[in-house]
Amino acid sequence: MNPLQHRLLSALGALALAAAVAGIGLAQYNASLRRQMGEQQQYLQQSVQLEGLYREMVRALAELSARSGDEPLRALLQRHGIQYSINAPASPPAAPAQGARK
Repeated sequence: MNPLQHRLLSALGALALAAAVAGIGLAQYNASLRRQMGEQQQYLQQSVQLEGLYREMVRALAELSARSGDEPLRALLQRHGIQYSINAPASPPAAPAQGARK
């Protein structure tokens, strides 16, 4: 084997070693990303399961604030993008007129 062939084979071996190291590094990075994605999916699934509970909690807080006139609680809800309005109590329906029918 002449010196040129030796250098060429050494360079190809070094390139193969670098490619193997890069492949191992990328595989570890990919595994790390998959773990992160799995954790995020789990968080989203748990959030969806708790959404109904959170909605009920917010509604209860808004009703409490409206009923008691609690301005600090209303301000807290508004800081988090939750706004509500207080509806006037419904007036009872008018009694039907007792007209004589023939």
